[in-house]
Amino acid sequence: MRVLQEEEKIKNKVILHKNDEKILALLCNNVRLPLSKIADVLKLSRQSVEYRIKVMEKHHLLAGSRAVINARKLGYQSYHFFLMLQNGRSEKELVSRCKNSPMVNALINYSGKWNYELSIMASEAGSALKHFLDMIQGLEVIDYVPTALLKTIKGKVLPDLEDKKLPSLKYIRNDPSFTKQFLLEKQEYQVDKKDKAILYLLSQDCQITLSEIGKKIKLTNDAVAYRIKKLVRGNYILGFRPVIDYAAMGKSIETVLIKVHNRTNVVDEKIQQYAHNNSQIVWATTLFGTWDYLIYFLHERQEEIHDFIKELKDQFSEYLISYEVLFAYREYKYSYMTEEMRE
Repeated sequence: MRVLQEEEKIKNKVILHKNDEKILALLCNNVRLPLSKIADVLKLSRQSVEYRIKVMEKHHLLAGSRAVINARKLGYQSYHFFLMLQNGRSEKELVSRCKNSPMVNALINYSGKWNYELSIMASEAGSALKHFLDMIQGLEVIDYVPTALLKTIKGKVLPDLEDKKLPSLKYIRNDPSFTKQFLLEKQEYQVDKKDKAILYLLSQDCQITLSEIGKKIKLTNDAVAYRIKKLVRGNYILGFRPVIDYAAMGKSIETVLIKVHNRTNVVDEKIQQYAHNNSQIVWATTLFGTWDYLIYFLHERQEEIHDFIKELKDQFSEYLISYEVLFAYREYKYSYMTEEMRE
């Protein structure tokens, strides 16, 4: 999940116009929706929708797009490592290594006890640990903690907008958003190398056109569209999402790590229900390791994270052992698919 822009920029908070939130809600639902369809649904002109989107792109509110890839369908799992590094030299080298790594899909810099979160996509834990140890070889690492992601219990971009009732999206002629396929019953599908190439391209930029994909992998537009339909119905593609620079909205992301005692399915369900009902939680997952849950919390004012922690302690007082809050500073890398996963 992309939470921060890669490099800091001096910017003013974007002022959203009355239709911007509706446009953003539709884009968060499926960023490949054609402008004409958004205009039709919102009863606006196509030119008006295009202009508002360009304004949001100019201010870096819309900072790209990514297809959400189901890594497990490809035989991979996400392993996260939280690190504490000794000095700036080690930090700089770690960033360089992660950017060039074919197995690292995310690297986020924090202020807090742990100053980096590194995510590795691997087929099994031993492979992830080996690559991680290679990545930190020769660096001055004070401490690190490994953890494995088990199940995503919430994944949104802008929950407060997405949770509002969206207009019905009826049939779209030659639909580039594949909306219909997301609604149909899932079907088994075995991917080949061409499919993996398509998945990787969409994971880097899901607004890439069918013709651009076709040129890169030597397929016709119809063949590319056919394969994407199969990949959606096969549950390899979970969604097409915009990349939001939350700083442009005057918002920040904090990561909250939670440890409970006597963890059971009942506790998992309670945490899941709480996450779904909280419009400021953009992502939440269960973990295996030192902590039991990881939450990304979106807020505008510092008091909101304070209130969130207080509410968490009140609602889960009988389960909560400890928690840690990490203040997200900069994102160096984030993708739903790595280069290695194309092989």
